Amino acid sequence: MTAIKTKALCIFRYQDKVLLSQGYDPSTDETYFRPIGGGIEFGETSRQAVEREVFEEIDQQMTDAKLLCVLENLFSFDGQPGHEIVFVYEAKFMDETLYKQPEIQGRESTGLSYIARWLSEEQITLKQYPVYPKGIEYWLFK
Repeated sequence: MTAIKTKALCIFRYQDKVLLSQGYDPSTDETYFRPIGGGIEFGETSRQAVEREVFEEIDQQMTDAKLLCVLENLFSFDGQPGHEIVFVYEAKFMDETLYKQPEIQGRESTGLSYIARWLSEEQITLKQYPVYPKGIEYWLFK
């Protein structure tokens, strides 16, 4: 039996854009976007997890974290079914120079590197890339 995972993701906004990391599912040949974040470890709160994940992945500290919503996500990735409960936060970067960088290099705990980009709602629509987890699109530009 596969376990339900818990994750914490963070939406960073600047002007009319949000910071999203780009991912790829090899089994479906799909490029997608999602906010920065990751798994919640035993003994830590979702807020502690999102702060840790942002620091581990892009070496940045955040401030003013606020819980926006909790989503349940049933999905398939790399041909395997997945089920997760996702705590979605919004926050600000302590280092305001990040808002001027078009791309930010990140690294997953698996060692895979990724690029996070500031994207407008129009850019996401034009590229026609999905944003995961499902339901998060409602919260991106609030």
